[in-house]
Amino acid sequence: MTVRRALLERLTHLAKTARMWRSPHELEAVALHVSHALALAHDPTQPFAASQEAFGGPWAQDELARKRLTLAMWGAQEGLAQAQVVAGSASLWASLERNPEREAVVGPWLEAVLDRPSLVGAPDCTNAVLFALLGFVAANPVAYAEQVSRTRAQLGGDPLRPFHVVAPPGPTEVHLAYTANFTSWDRVRGAIDAAVARATPVPEGE
Repeated sequence: MTVRRALLERLTHLAKTARMWRSPHELEAVALHVSHALALAHDPTQPFAASQEAFGGPWAQDELARKRLTLAMWGAQEGLAQAQVVAGSASLWASLERNPEREAVVGPWLEAVLDRPSLVGAPDCTNAVLFALLGFVAANPVAYAEQVSRTRAQLGGDPLRPFHVVAPPGPTEVHLAYTANFTSWDRVRGAIDAAVARATPVPEGE
């Protein structure tokens, strides 16, 4: 399977597994950056602004529920949360066993996000995007998942704790994000479906 075909399948899969992300905002960020990676696989010169314009949005809403979530994850320490995301993800990238074909297409954009997390925005969304891109490039998904758990434990004191959580070392209540009353999942799914429909057709042989 070519990298283009794999990226298109990954984008399609996002709409089907939306609730694996903590919020519609994370889902939208991941979908936008996967759609940009797909565009780069077709045309390596495509600017990110063009991918943003094509994807549209923002589609995720639920601002009150999101504010409660961000207060629980990092409160007033957004800069520290973003720094933790970059440090943890950079550590993963440095030791990642990589698929060379996927790295050639996605690697430069992944490194751009590491250098400029403002390309994504909030720490939880940056964390989600880097997690997804690293997972796509990983040659061994099982080994990558184990590596994520080890790095989380090293940096945050718990293998389940995302990098963007600012709190004393150890377990946290971040799982409560999955009980938040977000109502804009379908808006984001619709944007993903539209992005899939717009994607440059991938020949059946690829």
